[in-house]
Amino acid sequence: MPRQTLIVDGLWYCLCPSFSLNAFKRPGISLIKEKRAPKLCQYSGFIAGPVLTSSRRCLSSASTRKVDGIYVSKEDGGLGGCHGESIGQRKYPGQLDENYKLGQGVDTSLRENSDTENTRKRPLGVPNSLEHKPTSILEQKLQELIASTPRILSTSQILRILIRDRHVRPEVRHYRALLRANSDAERGSPEIVRQLLAEMESNGLTLDSATLHTALQAIAVHPDYLLRQEIVRTLRDRWLPLSPDGWHYVVAGLVREHQFELALDHLAHMERKDMPVEGWLHSMLIYSLCEFEEFDEVARLMRSRVDQGYEMTTDLWLYILDVASSGVHHETTRFVWDQMVELRYLYPSYGVCSNVLTVASRTGDTELAASVARFLTEADVPLSLEDYEKITEAHVMSGNLYAAFEVLCEMHRAKIALESSSTAAILTYMIQSRTNPREAWSILRQLKALKYEIPLRCALVVIEMCEHEAINDPFVVDDGLTLYKQLYALCSEKADVSVYNSLIGMCRRAKNTDAGMFVVKEMATLGVVPNAATFEHLIIMCLDAGNFESAYMYFQDLLARDASPSEDARAEIRDLCTASSDQYAVQLRYHPQIRDALVRRQAGDSDPTLVRAGLIKKVPSDSPPEYANRFRQGPRKIITKEERRAESKEKRKQKRRRLAIARAREEEGWEDYEPGGLIPEDQVKADANSPSS
Repeated sequence: MPRQTLIVDGLWYCLCPSFSLNAFKRPGISLIKEKRAPKLCQYSGFIAGPVLTSSRRCLSSASTRKVDGIYVSKEDGGLGGCHGESIGQRKYPGQLDENYKLGQGVDTSLRENSDTENTRKRPLGVPNSLEHKPTSILEQKLQELIASTPRILSTSQILRILIRDRHVRPEVRHYRALLRANSDAERGSPEIVRQLLAEMESNGLTLDSATLHTALQAIAVHPDYLLRQEIVRTLRDRWLPLSPDGWHYVVAGLVREHQFELALDHLAHMERKDMPVEGWLHSMLIYSLCEFEEFDEVARLMRSRVDQGYEMTTDLWLYILDVASSGVHHETTRFVWDQMVELRYLYPSYGVCSNVLTVASRTGDTELAASVARFLTEADVPLSLEDYEKITEAHVMSGNLYAAFEVLCEMHRAKIALESSSTAAILTYMIQSRTNPREAWSILRQLKALKYEIPLRCALVVIEMCEHEAINDPFVVDDGLTLYKQLYALCSEKADVSVYNSLIGMCRRAKNTDAGMFVVKEMATLGVVPNAATFEHLIIMCLDAGNFESAYMYFQDLLARDASPSEDARAEIRDLCTASSDQYAVQLRYHPQIRDALVRRQAGDSDPTLVRAGLIKKVPSDSPPEYANRFRQGPRKIITKEERRAESKEKRKQKRRRLAIARAREEEGWEDYEPGGLIPEDQVKADANSPSS
């Protein structure tokens, strides 16, 4: 039976508004040879309806719409994501294809049957200001638009008027304008670029160098490495050189794809060709490298840029200084500071200056620290406690102990009270370098001779050094007490409890009880109130000397002040009392404040099901024998409920494993194994018949 002829008339389009003759057209050949092009419609990118979608979708719509009486669906679009009717059958601008004529007839009949004004409205997406302008003005406006700030929406509006309404024949300049418009950061798309290039080939339009470079510019904003390679290969095959702008577009695409090695290699090739790198490309590369914290490469690029005499924006300098100082990169931070801030071309905020001080303190760059201090002083920004501490640490890292103490004296002169953190870097340096406490004390005396007021914390850090050295050198106690006797001649402040705690700790570490008692008497004479740390030192010192009664009395004094020993002190007290059967040692060991944390928690738990046997021990009325505490137990680790549950689970798992192994042995006869069972039988017989047997 012969197939009936399909007659497409006005009634057909009224009943099937989404139908288009473009569905019967064969697809053209894309620029990318390996990929089959989508359905093509000649010049379809210029007669589509308005843009209704979000970014990266050009001239597309998710639903059908009416354009000059013709309803266009999503399937009727051409390349570039554009939806509209094809005018590819026409030979000159005034000639329309059959599909377009039929649509005009339908629109005419609809206008005759309707009395409303909606059918006489202009096409969607075209403003009134463009409808009545001459064609030459629109062409000029199109070129000006793509040369300044290309936008897909504005470009498509002009092209709709020229191509669809005034039937201007699409030329290369129109395609080039639409390609240029796809560099719109919001609505551009590399797929649209690919489709437009393929449509130009199918329509017999030559892809010249300017058109291909325009496509490179679009995919530099929306990268597509496959399309970029195809365009570069096409240029090479046609013996068309890549222009300087083309090099910039290729490098920009590589940077956006985070292919920094290839981008830097291309930049090096551009420098070998004496091709200047534009500022926008250099800034883009710097921003991207800073995002990935490649500060070594950033410093190299910045130095090269400065040596070549190029200018960079202050925003770029400030951004590099901010991120490099936050990442504690010394080379980049110092370079930007010397080039811009030191010459007062740039004025960073206090937060950035604080980060730069951190870089100087960790690297021992005293010049950078002094420069930051001068900048803040000129800006009338007072240095804070943290700033002084960072400057002190910078001098300590450089090995200049004299300058570090001098900064602390300047800090004291600025009416800023020193904290324990202010001298932490000095103490660490003195311990690591094994500095003699007398040498550090002589530095303080030199500063005293220069009319500096020595803060008490500076003297305390020297005594803390004596406390640390007392473990290895018991004779340092004499030096420490000598320095203490010179304290009032050095500092105007009176010794506080922290000084005496350090002296008592020094005596405890050196196991010098007489010197410790001398310090205690000094405290009592001067009326210095002890704290919990003082009693901890005294308790442990008495326990080391075997005076358990005095240790117990000091412990009661500690409890009377509503204080409790630290966890380290508890563990040390338990260890020292374990090896003794003295009644005061037993009372200290099993005191609720000294016992292991797990035992205390179990004793205070109201749920009897949670109390396990063996954790709570009853204190015997009589002293335990000597052999009962022969093996000293270390401090017990605090076990949480989750850890106990995991431990029980692991024990059950090990038990099941042992039972499974035993059951397997019984089933496989492992217990009946005899030695030599793995030797072959013929070898056993040969050994039995041998003369030696």
